[in-house]
Amino acid sequence: MARIHPDDEEFKEYFIPAPELVGDETGGSAYQQIKGLAKRLMNRTLYVELLGPNGERMSKPDYEYISFITKARYVRQRGGLFVKVNPDFIPYLLQLTQRGNFTKSLAKELKSLSSSHSFKIYWLLSEYRTFGTRTITVEDLRFRLGIRTDEYADRFNNFKAKVLDKAQEELADTDLCFEMEFLREGKAVKQIRFTFNASPLVLEPSATKLPLSTAHTPPVQESWATDLQDIGVGEAGCDVIRRHLVESQYPVEYLGYVLEVMRRPRKAKIRKPADYIYKCITGKLLLEEFRRSKELVVVPAAEKPVQKTSSKPAPAVPVETVYQVAEVREMYDNPGPFSKNNHRAATFEEHLQCIYLDQGFVLEKRAGKQVLVLKHGQ
Repeated sequence: MARIHPDDEEFKEYFIPAPELVGDETGGSAYQQIKGLAKRLMNRTLYVELLGPNGERMSKPDYEYISFITKARYVRQRGGLFVKVNPDFIPYLLQLTQRGNFTKSLAKELKSLSSSHSFKIYWLLSEYRTFGTRTITVEDLRFRLGIRTDEYADRFNNFKAKVLDKAQEELADTDLCFEMEFLREGKAVKQIRFTFNASPLVLEPSATKLPLSTAHTPPVQESWATDLQDIGVGEAGCDVIRRHLVESQYPVEYLGYVLEVMRRPRKAKIRKPADYIYKCITGKLLLEEFRRSKELVVVPAAEKPVQKTSSKPAPAVPVETVYQVAEVREMYDNPGPFSKNNHRAATFEEHLQCIYLDQGFVLEKRAGKQVLVLKHGQ
Protein backbone atom coordinates (compact mmCIF):
# COMPACT_ATOMS: atom_id res chain seq x y z
CA MET A 1 0.00 0.00 0.00
CA ALA A 2 2.86 2.39 0.85
CA ARG A 3 4.32 1.92 -2.64
CA ILE A 4 1.16 3.16 -4.40
CA HIS A 5 1.76 6.81 -5.32
CA PRO A 6 -1.08 9.34 -4.82
CA ASP A 7 -1.03 10.34 -8.50
CA ASP A 8 -0.90 6.82 -9.98
CA GLU A 9 -3.65 6.22 -12.54
CA GLU A 10 -3.09 2.47 -12.73
CA PHE A 11 -1.37 -0.19 -10.65
CA LYS A 12 2.20 -1.22 -11.37
CA GLU A 13 4.17 -4.28 -10.40
CA TYR A 14 5.47 -3.38 -6.94
CA PHE A 15 8.77 -4.64 -5.53
CA ILE A 16 9.22 -5.51 -1.83
CA PRO A 17 12.83 -6.29 -0.77
CA ALA A 18 13.33 -9.42 1.30
CA PRO A 19 14.62 -7.56 4.43
CA GLU A 20 11.22 -5.82 4.70
CA LEU A 21 9.55 -9.24 4.82
CA VAL A 22 11.91 -11.35 6.94
CA GLY A 23 14.30 -8.88 8.59
CA ASP A 24 17.88 -10.14 8.87
CA GLU A 25 16.91 -13.75 8.12
CA THR A 26 18.90 -15.22 5.21
CA GLY A 27 19.30 -18.52 3.37
CA GLY A 28 16.75 -21.28 3.07
CA SER A 29 14.77 -20.18 6.11
CA ALA A 30 14.18 -16.72 4.60
CA TYR A 31 13.18 -18.28 1.27
CA GLN A 32 10.59 -20.50 2.97
CA GLN A 33 9.16 -17.55 4.91
CA ILE A 34 8.83 -15.44 1.76
CA LYS A 35 7.26 -18.37 -0.07
CA GLY A 36 4.66 -18.70 2.70
CA LEU A 37 3.99 -14.95 2.68
CA ALA A 38 3.46 -14.97 -1.08
CA LYS A 39 0.98 -17.82 -0.79
CA ARG A 40 -0.97 -16.07 1.99
CA LEU A 41 -1.07 -12.85 -0.04
CA MET A 42 -2.59 -14.72 -2.97
CA ASN A 43 -5.26 -16.20 -0.68
CA ARG A 44 -6.16 -12.85 0.93
CA THR A 45 -9.61 -11.59 -0.13
CA LEU A 46 -11.31 -8.36 0.90
CA TYR A 47 -15.02 -7.91 1.57
CA VAL A 48 -16.60 -4.98 -0.27
CA GLU A 49 -20.08 -3.74 0.53
CA LEU A 50 -21.71 -2.39 -2.64
CA LEU A 51 -23.38 1.02 -2.39
CA GLY A 52 -26.63 2.21 -3.92
CA PRO A 53 -26.91 4.04 -7.28
CA ASN A 54 -26.20 7.40 -5.62
CA GLY A 55 -23.41 6.14 -3.37
CA GLU A 56 -25.71 5.58 -0.37
CA ARG A 57 -25.51 2.73 2.14
CA MET A 58 -28.19 0.08 1.66
CA SER A 59 -30.11 -1.56 4.51
CA LYS A 60 -29.68 -4.94 2.81
CA PRO A 61 -26.60 -4.41 0.67
CA ASP A 62 -25.11 -6.57 -2.02
CA TYR A 63 -21.47 -7.45 -1.51
CA GLU A 64 -18.52 -9.15 -3.16
CA TYR A 65 -15.22 -10.72 -2.17
CA ILE A 66 -12.23 -9.64 -4.26
CA SER A 67 -8.73 -11.12 -4.29
CA PHE A 68 -6.35 -8.29 -3.45
CA ILE A 69 -3.20 -9.66 -5.15
CA THR A 70 -3.31 -11.27 -8.60
CA LYS A 71 0.34 -12.30 -8.76
CA ALA A 72 3.23 -12.71 -6.30
CA ARG A 73 6.59 -13.44 -7.93
CA TYR A 74 9.78 -14.14 -5.97
CA VAL A 75 13.02 -13.24 -7.78
CA ARG A 76 16.04 -14.60 -5.96
CA GLN A 77 18.57 -12.54 -7.93
CA ARG A 78 16.73 -9.33 -7.08
CA GLY A 79 16.29 -10.42 -3.46
CA GLY A 80 12.60 -9.74 -3.03
CA LEU A 81 8.98 -10.14 -4.04
CA PHE A 82 7.16 -8.58 -6.99
CA VAL A 83 3.38 -8.27 -6.52
CA LYS A 84 0.50 -7.12 -8.72
CA VAL A 85 -2.65 -5.56 -7.26
CA ASN A 86 -6.03 -6.56 -8.66
CA PRO A 87 -7.26 -3.81 -11.06
CA ASP A 88 -10.73 -4.17 -9.48
CA PHE A 89 -9.31 -2.13 -6.56
CA ILE A 90 -8.57 0.96 -8.67
CA PRO A 91 -11.73 2.79 -7.46
CA TYR A 92 -10.71 2.17 -3.83
CA LEU A 93 -6.97 2.96 -3.94
CA LEU A 94 -6.19 5.35 -6.82
CA GLN A 95 -7.11 9.03 -7.36
CA LEU A 96 -9.02 8.98 -4.09
CA THR A 97 -9.12 12.72 -3.49
CA GLN A 98 -10.73 13.27 -6.88
CA ARG A 99 -13.30 10.52 -6.35
CA GLY A 100 -14.25 11.67 -2.85
CA ASN A 101 -15.45 8.33 -1.40
CA PHE A 102 -12.65 7.52 1.02
CA THR A 103 -11.45 7.92 4.58
CA LYS A 104 -8.21 9.74 5.38
CA SER A 105 -5.99 8.96 8.31
CA LEU A 106 -2.46 9.48 9.56
CA ALA A 107 0.05 6.63 9.45
CA LYS A 108 1.61 7.67 12.76
CA GLU A 109 -1.75 7.16 14.51
CA LEU A 110 -2.30 3.70 13.02
CA LYS A 111 1.22 2.48 13.84
CA SER A 112 0.48 2.78 17.56
CA LEU A 113 -2.33 0.19 17.41
CA SER A 114 -1.48 -3.44 18.12
CA SER A 115 -4.97 -5.01 18.00
CA SER A 116 -6.59 -5.59 14.62
CA HIS A 117 -9.97 -4.80 16.22
CA SER A 118 -8.64 -1.44 17.42
CA PHE A 119 -7.35 -0.74 13.93
CA LYS A 120 -10.79 -1.40 12.37
CA ILE A 121 -12.66 0.58 15.02
CA TYR A 122 -10.34 3.51 14.34
CA TRP A 123 -11.38 3.45 10.67
CA LEU A 124 -15.08 3.12 11.52
CA LEU A 125 -14.91 6.20 13.75
CA SER A 126 -12.68 8.12 11.35
CA GLU A 127 -15.42 7.90 8.70
CA TYR A 128 -17.61 9.98 11.06
CA ARG A 129 -14.96 12.30 12.53
CA THR A 130 -16.82 15.36 11.20
CA PHE A 131 -19.95 14.41 13.22
CA GLY A 132 -18.22 13.38 16.46
CA THR A 133 -20.56 10.45 17.03
CA ARG A 134 -21.45 7.12 15.46
CA THR A 135 -24.10 4.60 16.49
CA ILE A 136 -23.77 1.06 15.25
CA THR A 137 -25.56 -2.17 16.10
CA VAL A 138 -23.65 -4.86 17.96
CA GLU A 139 -24.41 -7.30 15.15
CA ASP A 140 -23.07 -4.95 12.48
CA LEU A 141 -19.97 -4.11 14.54
CA ARG A 142 -19.16 -7.77 15.11
CA PHE A 143 -19.51 -8.42 11.37
CA ARG A 144 -17.28 -5.47 10.45
CA LEU A 145 -14.63 -6.59 12.93
CA GLY A 146 -14.65 -10.09 11.46
CA ILE A 147 -15.71 -11.75 14.73
CA ARG A 148 -17.16 -15.23 14.33
CA THR A 149 -20.74 -15.88 15.44
CA ASP A 150 -19.50 -18.29 18.15
CA GLU A 151 -16.80 -15.89 19.45
CA TYR A 152 -17.69 -13.93 22.64
CA ALA A 153 -21.25 -15.17 22.11
CA ASP A 154 -22.00 -16.27 25.68
CA ARG A 155 -21.82 -12.87 27.40
CA PHE A 156 -21.66 -9.31 26.10
CA ASN A 157 -19.21 -8.46 28.91
CA ASN A 158 -16.62 -10.74 27.29
CA PHE A 159 -16.98 -8.89 23.99
CA LYS A 160 -16.75 -5.59 25.85
CA ALA A 161 -13.62 -6.55 27.81
CA LYS A 162 -11.69 -8.30 25.03
CA VAL A 163 -12.60 -6.00 22.13
CA LEU A 164 -14.23 -2.70 23.10
CA ASP A 165 -12.29 -1.88 26.25
CA LYS A 166 -8.98 -2.81 24.62
CA ALA A 167 -9.75 -0.61 21.61
CA GLN A 168 -10.73 2.26 23.90
CA GLU A 169 -7.43 1.89 25.77
CA GLU A 170 -5.33 1.84 22.60
CA LEU A 171 -7.17 4.68 20.88
CA ALA A 172 -6.84 6.86 23.99
CA ASP A 173 -3.38 7.86 22.72
CA THR A 174 -4.59 8.74 19.20
CA ASP A 175 -6.65 11.56 17.73
CA LEU A 176 -9.78 9.36 18.05
CA CYS A 177 -10.15 8.65 21.75
CA PHE A 178 -13.79 7.85 22.43
CA GLU A 179 -16.48 7.15 25.00
CA MET A 180 -19.14 4.44 24.68
CA GLU A 181 -22.83 4.35 25.52
CA PHE A 182 -24.67 1.00 25.40
CA LEU A 183 -28.25 1.17 24.11
CA ARG A 184 -30.39 -1.71 25.33
CA GLU A 185 -33.61 -3.41 24.39
CA GLY A 186 -34.70 -4.98 27.65
CA LYS A 187 -31.50 -6.33 29.21
CA ALA A 188 -29.68 -6.99 25.93
CA VAL A 189 -27.30 -4.43 24.42
CA LYS A 190 -28.39 -3.88 20.83
CA GLN A 191 -26.46 -0.75 19.83
CA ILE A 192 -23.31 1.11 20.81
CA ARG A 193 -23.00 4.88 20.51
CA PHE A 194 -19.41 6.08 20.16
CA THR A 195 -18.71 9.75 20.91
CA PHE A 196 -15.38 11.44 20.17
CA ASN A 197 -13.90 14.85 19.49
CA ALA A 198 -11.59 14.54 16.48
CA SER A 199 -10.41 17.48 14.42
CA PRO A 200 -10.38 17.21 10.60
CA LEU A 201 -7.22 15.78 9.10
CA VAL A 202 -4.82 18.20 7.46
CA LEU A 203 -2.76 16.38 4.85
CA GLU A 204 0.31 17.57 2.97
CA PRO A 205 -0.48 19.45 -0.26
CA SER A 206 1.15 16.68 -2.30
CA ALA A 207 -1.45 14.25 -0.96
CA THR A 208 -4.48 16.43 -1.70
CA LYS A 209 -3.73 18.16 -5.00
CA LEU A 210 -4.33 15.49 -7.62
CA PRO A 211 -5.71 17.13 -10.78
CA LEU A 212 -6.20 14.40 -13.35
CA SER A 213 -5.51 16.77 -16.23
CA THR A 214 -2.17 18.03 -14.93
CA ALA A 215 0.78 16.45 -16.68
CA HIS A 216 3.19 14.74 -14.34
CA THR A 217 6.77 15.96 -14.80
CA PRO A 218 9.10 13.07 -14.05
CA PRO A 219 12.03 13.88 -11.75
CA VAL A 220 15.48 14.23 -13.23
CA GLN A 221 17.18 10.84 -13.04
CA GLU A 222 20.43 10.61 -11.12
CA SER A 223 23.59 10.04 -13.14
CA TRP A 224 24.38 6.82 -11.28
CA ALA A 225 20.92 5.44 -12.13
CA THR A 226 21.53 6.22 -15.80
CA ASP A 227 24.88 4.41 -15.66
CA LEU A 228 23.33 1.36 -14.00
CA GLN A 229 20.40 1.20 -16.41
CA ASP A 230 22.81 1.43 -19.35
CA ILE A 231 24.41 -1.76 -18.03
CA GLY A 232 21.03 -3.45 -17.63
CA VAL A 233 19.94 -2.86 -14.01
CA GLY A 234 16.16 -2.36 -14.00
CA GLU A 235 14.17 0.51 -12.50
CA ALA A 236 13.05 -1.71 -9.60
CA GLY A 237 16.69 -2.42 -8.77
CA CYS A 238 17.51 1.29 -8.91
CA ASP A 239 14.62 1.94 -6.50
CA VAL A 240 16.16 -0.46 -3.98
CA ILE A 241 19.57 1.24 -4.33
CA ARG A 242 17.90 4.65 -4.06
CA ARG A 243 16.27 3.61 -0.77
CA HIS A 244 19.61 2.29 0.54
CA LEU A 245 21.22 5.66 -0.24
CA VAL A 246 18.45 7.50 1.61
CA GLU A 247 18.99 5.19 4.59
CA SER A 248 22.78 5.86 4.41
CA GLN A 249 23.57 2.18 4.03
CA TYR A 250 26.44 3.22 1.75
CA PRO A 251 27.57 6.47 0.08
CA VAL A 252 26.86 7.25 -3.55
CA GLU A 253 30.64 7.04 -4.23
CA TYR A 254 30.40 3.32 -3.52
CA LEU A 255 28.34 2.88 -6.69
CA GLY A 256 31.12 4.39 -8.76
CA TYR A 257 33.66 2.15 -7.05
CA VAL A 258 31.69 -0.99 -7.94
CA LEU A 259 31.42 0.17 -11.56
CA GLU A 260 35.16 0.79 -11.62
CA VAL A 261 35.85 -2.70 -10.28
CA MET A 262 33.66 -4.24 -12.97
CA ARG A 263 35.50 -2.39 -15.72
CA ARG A 264 38.94 -3.55 -14.62
CA PRO A 265 40.66 -6.06 -16.88
CA ARG A 266 40.01 -9.64 -15.85
CA LYS A 267 40.71 -13.13 -17.12
CA ALA A 268 37.11 -14.34 -17.14
CA LYS A 269 34.31 -12.28 -18.68
CA ILE A 270 31.31 -11.46 -16.47
CA ARG A 271 28.36 -13.20 -18.11
CA LYS A 272 25.63 -11.11 -16.44
CA PRO A 273 27.03 -7.64 -15.65
CA ALA A 274 23.71 -6.24 -14.41
CA ASP A 275 23.25 -9.05 -11.87
CA TYR A 276 26.89 -8.77 -10.79
CA ILE A 277 26.62 -5.00 -10.25
CA TYR A 278 23.28 -5.26 -8.42
CA LYS A 279 24.51 -7.99 -6.07
CA CYS A 280 27.77 -6.17 -5.31
CA ILE A 281 25.92 -2.94 -4.49
CA THR A 282 22.85 -4.15 -2.56
CA GLY A 283 24.74 -7.04 -0.96
CA LYS A 284 27.56 -4.63 -0.01
CA LEU A 285 30.07 -7.23 -1.17
CA LEU A 286 32.76 -4.64 -1.88
CA LEU A 287 31.85 -2.11 0.80
CA GLU A 288 34.66 -3.03 3.18
CA GLU A 289 37.17 -2.96 0.32
CA PHE A 290 35.79 0.42 -0.75
CA ARG A 291 36.30 1.82 2.74
CA ARG A 292 39.78 0.38 2.95
CA SER A 293 40.62 1.85 -0.45
CA LYS A 294 39.85 5.27 0.97
CA GLU A 295 42.44 4.68 3.68
CA LEU A 296 45.12 2.96 1.57
CA VAL A 297 47.83 5.11 0.05
CA VAL A 298 48.46 4.58 -3.62
CA VAL A 299 52.11 3.48 -3.94
CA PRO A 300 53.93 4.84 -7.00
CA ALA A 301 56.28 2.44 -8.70
CA ALA A 302 60.00 3.21 -8.62
CA GLU A 303 60.74 6.04 -10.97
CA LYS A 304 62.98 5.22 -13.89
CA PRO A 305 65.30 7.71 -15.51
CA VAL A 306 63.57 9.31 -18.42
CA GLN A 307 65.60 10.46 -21.38
CA LYS A 308 64.54 13.91 -22.39
CA THR A 309 63.61 14.35 -26.00
CA SER A 310 62.18 17.30 -27.76
CA SER A 311 59.75 15.29 -29.85
CA LYS A 312 58.10 12.89 -27.39
CA PRO A 313 56.48 13.67 -24.03
CA ALA A 314 57.72 11.86 -20.95
CA PRO A 315 55.78 8.64 -20.35
CA ALA A 316 53.35 8.60 -17.42
CA VAL A 317 54.73 7.04 -14.28
CA PRO A 318 52.91 3.73 -13.75
CA VAL A 319 50.97 3.47 -10.55
CA GLU A 320 50.01 0.38 -8.65
CA THR A 321 47.46 -0.39 -5.95
CA VAL A 322 48.76 -2.68 -3.23
CA TYR A 323 46.84 -4.65 -0.56
CA GLN A 324 48.45 -6.87 2.03
CA VAL A 325 46.96 -10.37 1.90
CA ALA A 326 46.94 -10.44 5.71
CA GLU A 327 44.65 -7.37 5.76
CA VAL A 328 42.35 -8.86 3.15
CA ARG A 329 42.18 -12.06 5.19
CA GLU A 330 41.36 -10.02 8.31
CA MET A 331 38.45 -8.34 6.47
CA TYR A 332 37.16 -11.72 5.30
CA ASP A 333 37.38 -13.35 8.75
CA ASN A 334 35.96 -10.33 10.60
CA PRO A 335 33.45 -8.56 8.33
CA GLY A 336 32.15 -5.21 9.47
CA PRO A 337 28.59 -4.58 10.70
CA PHE A 338 27.34 -3.73 7.21
CA SER A 339 28.57 -6.91 5.56
CA LYS A 340 28.46 -9.66 8.16
CA ASN A 341 24.92 -10.68 7.19
CA ASN A 342 25.51 -10.58 3.45
CA HIS A 343 26.47 -13.33 1.05
CA ARG A 344 30.17 -14.02 0.66
CA ALA A 345 32.38 -16.73 -0.77
CA ALA A 346 32.46 -20.00 1.14
CA THR A 347 36.26 -19.95 1.46
CA PHE A 348 38.89 -17.22 1.58
CA GLU A 349 40.53 -18.64 -1.55
CA GLU A 350 37.25 -18.23 -3.49
CA HIS A 351 36.88 -14.71 -2.11
CA LEU A 352 40.43 -13.88 -3.21
CA GLN A 353 39.83 -15.25 -6.68
CA CYS A 354 36.46 -13.56 -7.26
CA ILE A 355 37.10 -10.14 -5.75
CA TYR A 356 40.78 -9.64 -6.58
CA LEU A 357 42.46 -12.08 -8.95
CA ASP A 358 39.60 -12.06 -11.46
CA GLN A 359 39.79 -8.27 -11.46
CA GLY A 360 43.44 -8.13 -12.55
CA PHE A 361 45.30 -8.28 -9.23
CA VAL A 362 48.38 -10.53 -9.02
CA LEU A 363 50.01 -12.10 -5.98
CA GLU A 364 53.55 -10.99 -5.18
CA LYS A 365 55.93 -11.22 -2.26
CA ARG A 366 57.46 -8.00 -1.01
CA ALA A 367 59.53 -7.49 2.12
CA GLY A 368 58.71 -11.04 3.16
CA LYS A 369 54.93 -10.45 2.96
CA GLN A 370 52.36 -11.55 0.41
CA VAL A 371 50.62 -8.65 -1.31
CA LEU A 372 48.00 -8.17 -4.01
CA VAL A 373 49.11 -5.77 -6.73
CA LEU A 374 47.06 -4.09 -9.43
CA LYS A 375 49.16 -2.14 -11.93
CA HIS A 376 47.69 0.88 -13.71
CA GLY A 377 48.80 2.71 -16.78
CA GLN A 378 50.59 -0.25 -18.35
